[in-house]
Amino acid sequence: MSDIGFGVVGLGRMGMLHAEHLRGSIPGARLVAAAVDPEHLKQLEAQNSAPCPLTASVEDLIARPQVEAVLIASSSSVHHEHVTTVAGKRLPIFCEKPLADSVINAANAVRAVTRAGVPFQIGFQRRFDSGYARAKELITEGAIGEPELFRGISADHIPPVEYLRTSGGLFWDLGVHDFDAARFLMNDEIAAVRADGAVMVEPRLAEFDDVDYGVATLYFRRGGLGVVQNSWRAPWGYEIRAEVCGSRGRVVTELDAKVPTHLYVERGIISERHHQFLERFRDAYRTELQAFVHALQTGAEPSPNASDGLKAIQVADAATRSNRENRRVEIEP
Repeated sequence: MSDIGFGVVGLGRMGMLHAEHLRGSIPGARLVAAAVDPEHLKQLEAQNSAPCPLTASVEDLIARPQVEAVLIASSSSVHHEHVTTVAGKRLPIFCEKPLADSVINAANAVRAVTRAGVPFQIGFQRRFDSGYARAKELITEGAIGEPELFRGISADHIPPVEYLRTSGGLFWDLGVHDFDAARFLMNDEIAAVRADGAVMVEPRLAEFDDVDYGVATLYFRRGGLGVVQNSWRAPWGYEIRAEVCGSRGRVVTELDAKVPTHLYVERGIISERHHQFLERFRDAYRTELQAFVHALQTGAEPSPNASDGLKAIQVADAATRSNRENRRVEIEP
């Protein structure tokens, strides 16, 4: 079976990572070309740092016969536009999160993918992390009985304020991963959200009604509960954690040490921690893309799919509105 030719839309931090993987780390795939905005194209060409041939047009990229699938890693605000354009060409799509910048645009993107009937995978890499994947296996096997309570924690270093102005907010940009993990591990849909936030790190967030600390209570359809804690402060290092309590036990997956070495001294045990999500999930990013390629080669349905992308956005939107309006927000099925 010949390798699948990939085109990449966007060569920012995530796009460049995926492009590098497609250049030789993903068996069955090869990198053909990338589309970037005109200014970025000039920069990459001037620096001679492009990993592949470039174009400033998504339409030109998908018109190339060598491009058989497309990876979308452009700015979040245009994900839905690029998904719709590529779906119109009936090419398989891997799209970084979030699926869109609003619930309406996400729903439209899902409709475009459904109409085109193309394979689609959304980039929720935590599902492919060895810790999260093993937790899912244990829960599915019944090791903890019936899942009853989810707890998720994500703490990261705050991005530049100019980025946060268009990111959608804390629950959209950071919390969306925990909301997907909650659905994934609890194997249930979230019916309602009650969220609260505070500005304790960057006062300028108040200018556009955002927060840097947030706590969301999740209400699942089968009666279970969840708590998600997000923050844009992590002086101790990048931290993620997921815990599911069940009727017969509990499973926990959390931040592992950056290297498997611990220093034992008088003041305690010291281990080196991750400080960037790219290094923490290095293997997961490669594994999720390999899974997408495998699905294309075997005819299997990729997962997580467009519907998963939409549902996570619905929860993030509900949490954002709950915090701003000081009320519990129900999520439509």
